Amino acid sequence: MAQFTINFTVKIKDQYNRTEDITPDEVRQFEKYKNWTDEEISGLIETIKAYTRFIYNVCSKRQKDGKQIALPIETEKLKAA
Repeated sequence: MAQFTINFTVKIKDQYNRTEDITPDEVRQFEKYKNWTDEEISGLIETIKAYTRFIYNVCSKRQKDGKQIALPIETEKLKAA
């Protein structure tokens, strides 16, 4: 199994509004990945997708479960944690 390092930024118009997966040809634009096989690139893409789903789920759960904690400040206000 190949070991992957995720260390690149895709420079495309509206990259944050993208609805389709990055393609192997787009990955090969980067020097580090130009000689990778389609299988290796597919593995990299799946790894990135799994990682982003995990982070999204963790952040969504934290926001949904937002707990309040008392902070020792002068105004004695409650802040979301």
